[in-house]
Amino acid sequence: MRLRPLTKTNRRLAIGTALAVVLGSGVASAVTYTPGAQDAELTAQAAANQRPNSGTNPEAGPPFAKKNGVWEVNTTGPTLRNTVTDPDGDKSNLTFEVWTTDATGKPKSRVKLTDDNQYGVLVSDFVASGKAAQVTVPAGRLTNGTTYAFHTSAYDGKLYETDWSPWTTFKVSVPAPAKPAKPTSLANNGKPGEFTVALPSGHTAKWVEWQLDAAAWKRVDAAGKTSVTIDTGLRAAAPSAPAAPAANDHTLNVRTANDGGASDAVSVAFTGNGTGNADGNHAVDLTLPDPVSTAPNPDQTKQVITGKITRPLGAPVSSSPRLSAPAAKEQCGPVDKDGGQACFGAPVKFEDLPAEVQAKAKQQAQEKQQAKEKQQRSPAPAAGSPGMTDWCATNTSGAFATRTVECETKQLPVVYRVDGEPIATAYFTMTREISLDNSAKGFIHRLNIHPILIAPTFRAIEMVMDNRTCVGSTAAQCKDPGKAELSDWDGKAIWQSPTDTHDANLTTTYTWDNSTSGAEYDLRTDFMLKGILIAGNTPGPTFMTDFRWAMADPSDLEEIRCDTKGTGATVSGCVFKNVAPSYTFNAAKFPQAAAHAWLLQEKLPNTMGVKTRDTPLYYLPGGKRADGKNNRDIICDVTNWANIYGDTSAMDGAGDKPNCDEFAFNATYNSGGMPKAEGGLNEVSSGSQCVQTFTKKATDGAVHLYNIDGQAPTWREVCGRSAISGKHNSGSMGGFSGFAKNMRLMDKDPYWLETGMSGQCTSDAKSFKCTLRAN
Repeated sequence: MRLRPLTKTNRRLAIGTALAVVLGSGVASAVTYTPGAQDAELTAQAAANQRPNSGTNPEAGPPFAKKNGVWEVNTTGPTLRNTVTDPDGDKSNLTFEVWTTDATGKPKSRVKLTDDNQYGVLVSDFVASGKAAQVTVPAGRLTNGTTYAFHTSAYDGKLYETDWSPWTTFKVSVPAPAKPAKPTSLANNGKPGEFTVALPSGHTAKWVEWQLDAAAWKRVDAAGKTSVTIDTGLRAAAPSAPAAPAANDHTLNVRTANDGGASDAVSVAFTGNGTGNADGNHAVDLTLPDPVSTAPNPDQTKQVITGKITRPLGAPVSSSPRLSAPAAKEQCGPVDKDGGQACFGAPVKFEDLPAEVQAKAKQQAQEKQQAKEKQQRSPAPAAGSPGMTDWCATNTSGAFATRTVECETKQLPVVYRVDGEPIATAYFTMTREISLDNSAKGFIHRLNIHPILIAPTFRAIEMVMDNRTCVGSTAAQCKDPGKAELSDWDGKAIWQSPTDTHDANLTTTYTWDNSTSGAEYDLRTDFMLKGILIAGNTPGPTFMTDFRWAMADPSDLEEIRCDTKGTGATVSGCVFKNVAPSYTFNAAKFPQAAAHAWLLQEKLPNTMGVKTRDTPLYYLPGGKRADGKNNRDIICDVTNWANIYGDTSAMDGAGDKPNCDEFAFNATYNSGGMPKAEGGLNEVSSGSQCVQTFTKKATDGAVHLYNIDGQAPTWREVCGRSAISGKHNSGSMGGFSGFAKNMRLMDKDPYWLETGMSGQCTSDAKSFKCTLRAN
């Protein structure tokens, strides 16, 4: 059955493989196709339209020249073209299909030219009848030195050509690049042993390869560059040397290379100190600790308590809904006929409280701690704030949080005024904790109210929970618990004397709607207390005033995000989205990966993933770009790069192989492979623009991390790649999928990287040397 595609690409569902007729002797068709078979719609179309036809003059190039009847192309990304005609004069396009060939030149197997459709065919733009339609094969699809065959089939937007065009063959023959200029020494610039190599105009080189004396050839990326710098590692002889080295005692050989091979080499002789690439002469030299195979993996669920607000990439200052303006201010009741009025004052920092109030609060906190310690030795019911985490229950001021628990404490004055003049003030500590643990359907809100000091003028103060609310993008997302009864409190919220300092606690469960799969909601909770103040002796005046949490400048740490995008038992849940969690490397077990990230965090200006410098990593699920490539494909962009530059002496056990470790990670917006147009923060076009390092076991028996020879960092780079142990690279990220799941990381969410490394270092203008240890 023929498919009827609606677009240029979908049209090839019919012609690309469902029409996969392979013309030519001895070639089997992937799908049986009967030319001219049409459904009713095609028959009706044919009555008013004629089919287009591929031309008979297909070409491949550049340079679009034949040798012995076969097109010769000088690139692995050739242009294929053929004319197309339409009897009605309609514009048409062509589908191009490429196959490998056998020894006789007959088509053998189809080549997948693109991932944009399941058939791997390329489709040209529409062109006028009689004109040539063409496509360019993407890089990486064809191999140098291989002969291929291609054919085409036409489409005019309504009808398809019923056959493929005749086959034509082409061979990929990429010539070796032109040789470079003779290396120029930088000794006069204070850099003996370093050379600049100028490249020919319009060169086709991918690499400059260099060899010191008779050592192995090494590579430096050259694509798109006019010159490269090579650092041989040799330095001028020190004045105190007992004997100067012989003149021109070293030879540097240099050549260009690409997929077609290498050019002839050019050479230069120079004088050095004979140290070559010995361990002590690298610009970067980190001595790594020996790996400890039994070192336990960090518990990624244990998160550090923080007061730092770290928003998702590009998020506004507050993206969660608020019930009112956030600015803290006094909240007052009405003035009575005698000028009396009650107010909840704006929150006061603990250190700004009157000295006597601070002293009283500290005394009470000490007494509470003593009572708690006594309770731990007794079976009696616990005192204090039921259910609160210890660090929240003992918080004196401010907001702190983990990814799933947020705690905020405020000191609130309650003021009685007459004609605007304060007559009496009571001070309360109000602590609110929100726990999102086990928040698949709901979460817990705990409120603790503790009187610090009540002026004798007050005969009684009562606080009534008048309303508890939860607001989201729509009202249905989070259910409002409403008012609370006096019986709901653990310890009544009524204080009737200056010596009454009992705590009042109220626990509330908020529920949210998790019935829609794949949903995401921003939520925020609020509550309003009604304060009732009785001043003076019986029957003293009674005043009322309201206190609303949202009017007391709550921290944006409390912004909740709930979602139903998880899997398994954690398909739904909630986190505090402005709290960045920390992923921790097992530096003891995988020191090579930890050392690489540590180096870049220490030395690069963008210091990615460092909490103390407020430079988070931003999560990019999958690490994919809009063009379908991984960020890693850009940073580790040279085939077998790790095998070229890695050293097997640094491998950790049997079967371990060098691997390209990129930082920032592939699945981040910080990756150098992420385009700026797609939100990337550090875009580069190639990993050759990053700090480039490798690991090697030195003569001291330790594994060292060195810069690649000829690639001394400038420390202005924004990314890094290192040829390290594959076991260490993959092992260091072994816990990340579970971390991302538990922390409910979503697109553009921030997080920190704790490398678990520290070091003792020395540095100067030319070198950075450290001895590292796992923390």
